[in-house]
Amino acid sequence: MKFVKYQGTGNDFILLDGKDILGKDKDEVARRVCDRKFGIGADGLLFAEKSEIADIKMNYYNQDGTIATMCGNGLRCFGRHVHETGIVAKDNFTVETLAGVLKVSIKGSYKEIAIELGNQAYKLSYPNLSEEEVGKEKLILEVNGRAYEMYVLFLGTLHGVVITNQEVSEDDASKLCHHQAFPKRINVNFVEVMDIENISVKTYERGVGFTLSCGTGSGASFVITEKLGLTGKEGNVHIDGGRLRVKTGNPVILTGPAVKIAEGEILDEEN
Repeated sequence: MKFVKYQGTGNDFILLDGKDILGKDKDEVARRVCDRKFGIGADGLLFAEKSEIADIKMNYYNQDGTIATMCGNGLRCFGRHVHETGIVAKDNFTVETLAGVLKVSIKGSYKEIAIELGNQAYKLSYPNLSEEEVGKEKLILEVNGRAYEMYVLFLGTLHGVVITNQEVSEDDASKLCHHQAFPKRINVNFVEVMDIENISVKTYERGVGFTLSCGTGSGASFVITEKLGLTGKEGNVHIDGGRLRVKTGNPVILTGPAVKIAEGEILDEEN
């Protein structure tokens, strides 16, 4: 199978031709190619498919083989791939995702790709939240004897936002992600407000763990800090993998780069 690998502020993805995996167990393909020891290594697998409601459809599988409704950094990389290869021959186009139809705009280069993250939703229902927590926008969750104040919302996918200037252990982050309040698990963003235009974010993604960057998580974090009056409507999100730009509203807009790392062929040789 031919592949192309991209990264968006440190979030890395394998792009495959959808025709090459027709009839295959796609979650198994994702686990194999995304494995960093036995495969190429990536946070997720992306492939294109024809759409009846948009210019193209994006399919996304996490590193562990689970399906994700949307991925902001992944959508930018997917947008570059279909634009650069001529699959979609225009600078502004629409992409069907499990989170809805979203717009992608190529602004003259692949260093500034603007994408829609969709509209934020609060007061979530089951199974995003447990029946005991349904309708709440803010939760107080205790793990390892520590209490965390978490704001929850859906922006492309399910996110929790914790405002803190303290370092959070991976064990605490994992337990928050897998907390009984979230039957389907949750992506957890730990946010420090730097000033009215800048925040820093570290995201623990369900299915992956801590990553260098999460596009929807960056958007969700800025939406919450703006809602709390801690930032304005537009600003920078600093992540370990670089910097992203977020503009809140309906829809939320995320702008950042998509970088091609490598291309080649995946072999089927057995161990």
